[in-house]
Formats: sequence, structure tokens, C-alpha cells
Amino acid sequence: MVHISELARGLQNLGHNVVVFSRKVETKDVEIPIQELSFPGDHVPFFRNLVFPFRCLPSFERFDIVHSQYHPAIFVGNLARKTLGKPHVFTYHGFAPIGAWRNPRQKIKMVDHRIGTFFALRFGVDRIITVSRYLKRELLDSYKFNEDTIQVIYNCIDTERFNPKVEGDEIRRKYGFGVDPIILYLGRLAPYKGVHYLIRAIPLILRVRPEAKFLIAGSRRHDMLDLPGMAESLGVRESVVFTGFVPDKLVPKFYACCDIFCYPSLWEGFGLPVAEAGATGKPVVAFWMCAIPEVVENGSTGLLVKPDHTQLAEAIITLLKDEKMRRKMGQEARNRISRLFSWRNMVEKTLKVYEEVL
Repeated sequence: MVHISELARGLQNLGHNVVVFSRKVETKDVEIPIQELSFPGDHVPFFRNLVFPFRCLPSFERFDIVHSQYHPAIFVGNLARKTLGKPHVFTYHGFAPIGAWRNPRQKIKMVDHRIGTFFALRFGVDRIITVSRYLKRELLDSYKFNEDTIQVIYNCIDTERFNPKVEGDEIRRKYGFGVDPIILYLGRLAPYKGVHYLIRAIPLILRVRPEAKFLIAGSRRHDMLDLPGMAESLGVRESVVFTGFVPDKLVPKFYACCDIFCYPSLWEGFGLPVAEAGATGKPVVAFWMCAIPEVVENGSTGLLVKPDHTQLAEAIITLLKDEKMRRKMGQEARNRISRLFSWRNMVEKTLKVYEEVL
């Protein structure tokens, strides 16, 4: 939803009329018109793919272009193109691997997304936008799609909301951290996010920096590993705080409170949290996986390692020992995010795609 709201807001700032249509509205944004189009059975995989496009169609007559995001919204654009002649642009954000989920319902959902997207891409899409080069390669290799119709346009980051001037003292006081070094993870606690690698790395880190504290911020998603139990069994529970759900208004303060942002995700189509942390001026430790190297420049704005808890611990220890390196990487991260992932950059490139298909 962050991508959609930032794009819609950016288009509005440049004078364009934008309305967001959704099966379910989970956020309220007074600046962006959002229209909820629910219907009986809208939670049922496959069935919703057939009904939602027809539910949307009467509302599309007055628009010049349909830009769909995610699945099954792509079918909405397909139908609008076929029946109303509206140009259709689709943004591909990718799907976490099916094998990363243990929950049967979530596995079925991922299968539904893949099969549906494979056919929908061939049923009326004028142009595809991917939010990383990694996802473009995935479309070429796995979906066998024509490269000429794919445009890479990175997600944007609100560099005013996420900036080095944000104060994190409120969060430190809340959890009683004082001046202790803090390693933060912020995101969903789904298995593929790799938080268990960080938990396993903690004993190695504490041997060198016993005063270090670990802040695990985020809520469970369908099937979460027993991370508190893992920390307990490793004897590090007193050094770890699990916050649960973090309100959106506090997210910048969480980034600001940490010394190092650790994001050991095993799959990312882009990696929004690492970009937000970088915009806040924080060095990142993450795995050299998927699209993460496009956001984090290894050795300059953070440290990237192979998916291994020992290497993860070594990278974090390296940064904990060198405050000068942390500060320099944080500054470089801020500069890189501001340069490559600004909202104006994303909106102007998207408008160019619109103009081409129109």
C-alpha cells in the first residue's frame, strides 16, 4: 500500500486525477480518494479473480488509463482494456516463494497468484513496471515475457518522513535501553523474512558486545516461527525485545533509535524497510539476496552477506566495533536513497510510461 499511496499522491501533486479502487480498504488517507468495492466471497481465491473485475468496470468509463497493482487486480485492467479500450499498465511486485510458507491457506494463495498472473500477463497488458531489476529478470526467466514491454521503476521513499533528524529517544526510553547499542529488525515476522537467522546470531554477538540490545519490531503473519522461544532456548531472551505490531506513525522513530538495521530477509522484490532505514541514515546488515543489492550498496551503505547466521553476526560485530564506519555508511545510505528513490523520480518515469501507452 505504501507504493500505491506514494504514487497516487505524487500524481495528484502534479495535477492529475487519481482514484484508488480496492476490494478492501485497510488504511485511510484523506489526501487520496479510495473507493472500496467489496462483494460476497471477495476472500475466496480464484472466485474473487472473476468477480472483482466486473465489480470495477462501471466505475472506469471516465478514466484515461488503468494502472493495476498486485494480483488479482491485474484482471481488472485486463477486462477494462478488452471491453472499454482503456490502456492497461501493471506493476509487478513479485511473490514470496511458495516453499517459504507453512500455512496451507497461504500456499494456496501463492499458487493462485502465480497461475493467475502468468495468464493475465497474456490477456491484455500494454506495459509492465517492475520495482527492481531482479523482478524484471524473474518475468523474463519464469514468465517468459517480452522484455520490450517491461520497464524498471524503483519504489520511492518519503525522505522527509524518514530522515536523520528524526529522534529515537522516545523508543529507547520506552524499552529501557539507555545508551546501549541497538540492533533493529522491523517488518513482518513471516518465516521468509529470516528473523530466525538474527536470533541465532545473537549469542555470537553478545560474546563480543554483551551490552548490545536487539529490538524485533513487527507482528506475525499467518505462520510465525516461535522466535521468543528460540531466544529463550539460546539464553539471550533478556537482550531481546519483541514489540509486536508497530503503529505507522512510530515507524520513523524506531529506525531513528537503532545503531544498526538488520534485515535478514530471504526474499524481497525491492526491500522497502532497508531503503527507509537508509533514508534515516542507518547502516544496514542484510543478506545478498534478490533485490536487496539494488538498494544496499555493499561496503558503502551497509554490509551484505550470504544467508548464514555466523556471517550475519560477524557483519554486525564489525559495525558495532567501528562507530566511524557506521556514521559514514549511514550518510552514504541517506545520499543514495535521496538520489535513486525519490518520489519525483518514480512519478515522472511512471508518467512517461502512461504517455507511451496512450
